Amino acid sequence: MASLVAVIVVVAAALVQAAAASAKTYIVGDSLGWQVPPGGVVVYSDWASQHKFMAGDILVFNFTSGHSVATVSMDDFDACNTDHVITLKENGPVNYTLDSGDTYFICLVDDHCVEGQQLAVTASAIGSPTSSPAPRSSPDGPSGNNTPLPLPQPSLATRVITTFVISIALVITNFC
Repeated sequence: MASLVAVIVVVAAALVQAAAASAKTYIVGDSLGWQVPPGGVVVYSDWASQHKFMAGDILVFNFTSGHSVATVSMDDFDACNTDHVITLKENGPVNYTLDSGDTYFICLVDDHCVEGQQLAVTASAIGSPTSSPAPRSSPDGPSGNNTPLPLPQPSLATRVITTFVISIALVITNFC
């Protein structure tokens, strides 16, 4: 029985370490931070295209008062529509942990989104990095793209716990 407990502890530690080691932290916009970019809408899309995001990675939005970070749908992102916000943070800095799939961020203050304070990222499931979505042609009008939003993927914590439970079941099965 003691050896079974030791195996379970080792497996759990390995899973936690693997999950933590795979996550990276990114400062959105690097030294620019999260503000109305001087170069317009391409600034944040160019920044995102330089990175390969994975589920579990953390985006840090550095800003002071006068800005916000909202997650929105792709259509609302394309139109800078602030009527259907999914999440909203108004006090910086904000840490956002990515799940796999596309995530769209905008600032809700004044015309900041239309002026380029918007970011789209794609995070792949652990083990298969992908690039971020291509920049949209126009931030102030619908893209005409009627592609449905992807189904939500399990979070990193859910995948780690599931793997842990399966590992325990396999260990117990082998010892019984």
